[in-house]
Amino acid sequence: MEDTISQVNPKVPFSVWLQEKLAASRFFTVSVLVHLFIVFVGGSVVLFHQTAEPPDFVAEGGVVGSDSAVQAPPEQPPDVSQQQNFTPDQPQISAPTVSAITSTTTTATSFTMTTAPVPVMKPMGDVKMSTDIPKSLGTGIAKGLPSTMAGRAGGTARTMAAMKVGGKEKSEKAVMQGLRWLKGTQKADGSWGDSNKTAMTGLAILCFLGHGETPEAPEFGPTVKKALDWALAKGKANQGRMCDAAGFGQPGVYEHGILTYALGEYYTMTKDERYAEVLRQAVKHVVDGQAPDGGWQYGYDKGPDSDTSVSGWQIQALKAAHLTGLKIAGVDEALDKAMLNLKRVQGKNGGFGYRKAEDRYSLTGVGVLCTYFWKQDKDKVVKEGIEFILKETDTKYPVKYKGEHADLYAWYYNTQACLMFGGSAWSKWNKWFQDEISGAQSPDGSWPESGGKMHGPGGATAQVYRTTLCILMLEVFYRYMPTTK
Repeated sequence: MEDTISQVNPKVPFSVWLQEKLAASRFFTVSVLVHLFIVFVGGSVVLFHQTAEPPDFVAEGGVVGSDSAVQAPPEQPPDVSQQQNFTPDQPQISAPTVSAITSTTTTATSFTMTTAPVPVMKPMGDVKMSTDIPKSLGTGIAKGLPSTMAGRAGGTARTMAAMKVGGKEKSEKAVMQGLRWLKGTQKADGSWGDSNKTAMTGLAILCFLGHGETPEAPEFGPTVKKALDWALAKGKANQGRMCDAAGFGQPGVYEHGILTYALGEYYTMTKDERYAEVLRQAVKHVVDGQAPDGGWQYGYDKGPDSDTSVSGWQIQALKAAHLTGLKIAGVDEALDKAMLNLKRVQGKNGGFGYRKAEDRYSLTGVGVLCTYFWKQDKDKVVKEGIEFILKETDTKYPVKYKGEHADLYAWYYNTQACLMFGGSAWSKWNKWFQDEISGAQSPDGSWPESGGKMHGPGGATAQVYRTTLCILMLEVFYRYMPTTK
């Protein structure tokens, strides 16, 4: 076959020949170009659609319809410049679903209510609420606060601690109303009560300190200062003896233990050296007053069979002295010896007795708290005591403020013991006590007479006693935090 090119007129240039051929097939060329354009554009649209369409799955592998799959914008990192450089110890406990409180600022007076399925730092959601609860106190609190007292280091630390273990906003409001009632009923000399003034003043000071209040705090500072000045003057006048009468006697050992406990907490929180010497003297009375069996008795006698109720306040005073860092002679040794006496009075069912081995509901919380407070160990003594508290509360002594078995003294200790123990013990106790105690408060901020037998002073002083015990119970969410040994 002859080559087609050989048919080209040699006298016509190739470029001219090509133009003539393209002109003859112009309609075919246009068609090809149009189709190529359509294919290019169509492919681009499909490619863009596949790239821009949100995925049809979400986290955790849950498949959803393409019309409901929405790609959320990336989460912005937190502004760490405004966060407090303080992280309290994580309590190793498990709590039920509760309403929790968390602050939104350090100066405003509103709270954000959050609901968390477990005690966690990051709330699951929030509802804005406005109250008159101040957020940032902590003024005058010294650095180096023990981790177990870290919840007192200001409003943010307090609400963070409460959120972890199931504190509710209404409980904090009840605490504030109670503190304001104490402020309004303080005597001109700085004390509280018409009788047993030393004990009542010590309990009131513990309530303010438990909330992070010091003499430099905005709202309650003057109240706390007057009370502490009164205590300091009493201690100086009596070589560290903190009681109403000249001698310790029966009520005197309670009074001395309670106010010494308060002064120990105050020194730990503020390192106010003006109180150091009086505190050393007061603690020495407790150490010297210990009986041979490891407990304490009325008048600091040294006979057999010590009193568990008296011993409880002395142990709390010594633990507070231990936390001061003053290394007061004999404190740790006395606490070690005190554990032997508590073990001596534990009953066969896990409860604790008064002067011998028994299973008394009203005293078991004392034994459990004081044992764990010092040893930081969930040993057999502690576990059996917790089991006894829960069983007796569930079957015989329900937490009902107006009930015939109401016992504020027992509840004060049980609340702290169950929090320290944690787990389901705290879940149950928190469910039983928190709403009941906060709901029983009188409109004036105090707590009325309960339905059961009252262990403590009578008359007008009883109102101070009831109110301080209830405040201390509701401060449990941040007052002393569970910590490791």
